[in-house]
Amino acid sequence: MITIVLRTLIIYLLLIGIMRFMGKRQLGELEVSELVTTLLLSEIASLPITSQDIPLSHAILPILLLMSLEVLLSGAVMRIPLFKKILSIRPAILVRDGKPDRAAMSTARISADELMSQLRQKDVGDPDEVAYAILEPNGQISIIKRASARQATTEELGLKPPEVGFMHLIISDGKKNARNLQMAGLDDEWLADVLKKRGLTEADVFLLLADDTGNARIFPKEAS
Repeated sequence: MITIVLRTLIIYLLLIGIMRFMGKRQLGELEVSELVTTLLLSEIASLPITSQDIPLSHAILPILLLMSLEVLLSGAVMRIPLFKKILSIRPAILVRDGKPDRAAMSTARISADELMSQLRQKDVGDPDEVAYAILEPNGQISIIKRASARQATTEELGLKPPEVGFMHLIISDGKKNARNLQMAGLDDEWLADVLKKRGLTEADVFLLLADDTGNARIFPKEAS
């Protein structure tokens, strides 16, 4: 009995430390690789607890290996575009300017009933009120209302109407996102002109955000 308690305590403390190191997220917010790692960790951790014939090292070493792989893959996804394409799920625009995108919904396997249910949960009764409905990598659907809908809501509350614009991530850590540039209705000529006015190159930029009207916000990299 004492052996079982000690084994359980060791595995428990090890998993607590590893999950703290990997970061705090809810289950529904995990990326695919993170979810697979979590499931494997739970399976491996249970083996030496339920069977005393299995040495603790047979669980500790795989757990540490999985943690190392997850950390390395997370770094690779941030720095190497190819890894990001393979391991990360891209956001999908399900509704744009009040019009549901049938192809995007089919690819994401989201039915019309599911979409309408998600809209209702965000206090939206009519797709025409929606500027963008975006299926995020964690499976949640983000809703951005049209300016007219946001203005009507804020006027009812006696608040100042919000700024217009949905910001697309155009440059992240010196790397251009051509897909987002196209989604914003912008092109390389626009990007080159914006950077030229600031005396910057793509490599100098940490973040560049732009809305559908071409308004941009730039966060240069800090000088090292």
